Amino acid sequence: MFRAVRLAAAMLLLCLGLVFTTGAPASAACTCKQGELGQQVKRADAIFIGTIDKVEAQGDGFAYDITASRAYQGTPERSTRVESVGGRNACGLGELGVGDTYVFFATGTEAPYAADSCGGTSVANPTKVQKIEKLLGEGTSVEPPPPPEAVLTKVEDSPPLRFARMAAPGAAAALIGLLGLMVVRRLARR
Repeated sequence: MFRAVRLAAAMLLLCLGLVFTTGAPASAACTCKQGELGQQVKRADAIFIGTIDKVEAQGDGFAYDITASRAYQGTPERSTRVESVGGRNACGLGELGVGDTYVFFATGTEAPYAADSCGGTSVANPTKVQKIEKLLGEGTSVEPPPPPEAVLTKVEDSPPLRFARMAAPGAAAALIGLLGLMVVRRLARR
């Protein structure tokens, strides 16, 4: 009988363990649906193609430094930033590959933009780009900002020095050199 109680207690602990371990991951799973391209476009504030330059882990998500090349909606800067909360299981974008090119469907009016896997962000393959261009047009090229203009700054407004004033230090050095030679010559005669 004592053996049956032990067996029943072990079975109860096993069942409780299964309940707690199988219930945890299901609550963190992403349950959104991307929807059709038209719906994704309506939800996004900015749609652009960009290449990942840098990926940083940020809390429970990631931040991406991006070089944007073409904008279809919104006005992203050439060098911009997108943040995504949560990993792939929590509807985030996960750790995207540096050097890879993506189409970002982001929210926000300026960097850092926000994006997730539910919004439609994905690898910029030709098929996806064609569908976007069919819906939104060819987009605009995102150009780097122009270089700053050179500005002439005067150091001083006074007229240049006269020749006598500029030549005085050189003449003084030559005179001291000649006097030094005369002293050395006299010492050599003795």
